[in-house]
Amino acid sequence: MKIKAVQSRKLILIALFSGILTYTVYADQCALISAEQAGKALDFLKPGGMIVEFCEPCGDKDFYSKSAQSITEIQARQEQEYWAVKVNGTALDLAYTFVRNAEGSYLNLSKLADCPSDDVSVGFPATNAK
Repeated sequence: MKIKAVQSRKLILIALFSGILTYTVYADQCALISAEQAGKALDFLKPGGMIVEFCEPCGDKDFYSKSAQSITEIQARQEQEYWAVKVNGTALDLAYTFVRNAEGSYLNLSKLADCPSDDVSVGFPATNAK
């Protein structure tokens, strides 16, 4: 009985660790980026612009249910050898940030900044065409 209990605990620990590792992989795809990628991201982030934070790998399902945020403050900050982009005082992961373009569509900021990202949409149309 003791052996089965130890094996069960090991399996639980492995499952928990795997889940944490998977979440970590998705959690920071494009949060710390190169100076070049930060510069490209800043080209698309302007005061008065709109962004939506939407994390598909984290389980977000309905883009159109998310609130758009108006950009009031933009900052790129060097953190050791990488850069972080902040909007309104909050650090962004470009993979989960969508910026509104002139036509009203929302485009994925990591794609615009040439930061490789997985399991995220390129963009969403201006309105939800149901």
